[in-house]
Amino acid sequence: MYTEAQLDQYFRHIGFPGRPAGTTLEQLGDLQKCHLARVPFEDVTIHYSTHRTLSLDQDDLFRKIVLNSRGGYCMEVNTFFAIVLRSLGYTVFSAGGRVREPDGGLTGLSHMVNIVTIEGQRYAVDVGFGSNCSIQPIPLQSGVEFDGVLPVRGKLEHRSLAEHSDPSQRVWVYSAQEDANAPWKEMYSFLPVEFFPADFEVMNLRTMTSPRSYFVKTVLAMRMIRDEASGDLTGLLILHKDYVKRRVGDKSETLEELKTEEERVRALEKYFWIVLSPVEQRAIRDLPTELRG
Repeated sequence: MYTEAQLDQYFRHIGFPGRPAGTTLEQLGDLQKCHLARVPFEDVTIHYSTHRTLSLDQDDLFRKIVLNSRGGYCMEVNTFFAIVLRSLGYTVFSAGGRVREPDGGLTGLSHMVNIVTIEGQRYAVDVGFGSNCSIQPIPLQSGVEFDGVLPVRGKLEHRSLAEHSDPSQRVWVYSAQEDANAPWKEMYSFLPVEFFPADFEVMNLRTMTSPRSYFVKTVLAMRMIRDEASGDLTGLLILHKDYVKRRVGDKSETLEELKTEEERVRALEKYFWIVLSPVEQRAIRDLPTELRG
């Protein structure tokens, strides 16, 4: 659990007005949006550190996300968000998920999603799935559709997977479509069964160290763009390998093409508030992900 002082620091960090009044669905949704706009989904530590390890310890996460103005990938930011919610009095547990890869394959357990119960209804709450992350609590109701960062839409279904040996098995499947006319694409699936910290430690170890891991092979940072007047999430900023893009609505533009490490380091600070020390900047040397232009 986080202290009252730590929670206040976090609220100031994400620009949340005041303190949540109770444990309502509306407050949860507002908190999720503020978090997504301020805390980037990123894997910078894997590439720009001498240790290349990611801690799921609550004090380490608070230091990284709030005090050092960083973010993390799914297990980091969702672990942190679950602790925040629990500290506020929400009933929450964390579940493990499998990600559907672009080639159609299915990963092992490598994703984390939080399940929050409010007035007897369970909701999936995720702050760690990058550009296709849901931006509101999603009720565990099969067939429910919802808006993402428009024009993206999402859908949750309770059904079997093609990989199931017994088709009577059911999991929750989160899918997204790029716009109302695009096909639905499966993103990830999960069971609403509580995973313990030791389970996520095993998942985290593989995800941050395996040469096959997407995060080991890719320097990545992204965050949502929030309209200050309405509070809505209206776009995305994405740093992927050697470029920075901004997407608002159905329009996407390349803001920068990055040819050198110096340019990428500056972009991380400019767009994502991630400031790397000289030691961290040097740590990427000789890695496959280093920019050598």
